Amino acid sequence: MSSVLKRIKIVADREGMSVSAFEATIGASKGVFTRALANGTDIQSKWLISLVEKYPQYSSEWLLKGEGDMLRPISIANEEEEKYLTPELEGIHNTIIYTLKQVVASQNVTIKSQEKTIVSLERLLSSLEQEIKSLRNK
Repeated sequence: MSSVLKRIKIVADREGMSVSAFEATIGASKGVFTRALANGTDIQSKWLISLVEKYPQYSSEWLLKGEGDMLRPISIANEEEEKYLTPELEGIHNTIIYTLKQVVASQNVTIKSQEKTIVSLERLLSSLEQEIKSLRNK
């Protein structure tokens, strides 16, 4: 198996999909990578170009030559540039997102409870206003 194909398999695994599903995401016919992996044959360069275009967070130098980091570094120099997370930062971001979702869910429960309390208080207020009104009219 070629080293490039091994790295393609790593990318597919990291993206959480089978090689067949990964082929589909870059527009390759079913079996382009799986046959090459099974037979130890090369793939056309157009599939590598498509992979790099579809998944720009992966370093093309790493993909082609196995050199450098797998992921491109985060660039904060220019706001228009795309930003990519290292696995460590991605884990931190996922933890923050999970925590914030829990806070939002908790706040939604509080809001629903407060809405019920408000409705009950409005009913009580209306009832008391009616009672006062009827007492004044006697």
